[in-house]
Amino acid sequence: MWQAIWSWMTGVRGTGKDAGTPRRAHFIRARYDAAATTDDNRRHWANADGLSANAANSAEVRRILRNRARYEVANNSYAKGVVLTLANDVIGTGPRLQLLTEDADANRRIEQEFARWAKAVSLAEKLRTMRMARAQDGEAFAI
Repeated sequence: MWQAIWSWMTGVRGTGKDAGTPRRAHFIRARYDAAATTDDNRRHWANADGLSANAANSAEVRRILRNRARYEVANNSYAKGVVLTLANDVIGTGPRLQLLTEDADANRRIEQEFARWAKAVSLAEKLRTMRMARAQDGEAFAI
């Protein structure tokens, strides 16, 4: 068995009428288009570096990106639409509490109180605002 595998790997046939005849090697020539640097893409790849995520995201780089993202969302209706859609799809009408204890009456009362509190503090609106800030600024805080 091992002899047959070795013969196959080395390209020499061991049985039959072609015994001892080397196999013809087939070479695959493949490449990645993204790895090719041409006159057309040289400027595009000029700033590509080998920095880690932490090294590339210095405080100054984060400040510039944050300011540009805020500018785009404020002045580009497509960017604003993406951020609004994300917030509306993720948060929707807001969270809903669902308890599944053995006391159905207590479950209902607590769920109603949570819904009343969420409406009183505008929880869904605050969460949508936070989701928009997260998409635009990279972070959001709540108290």
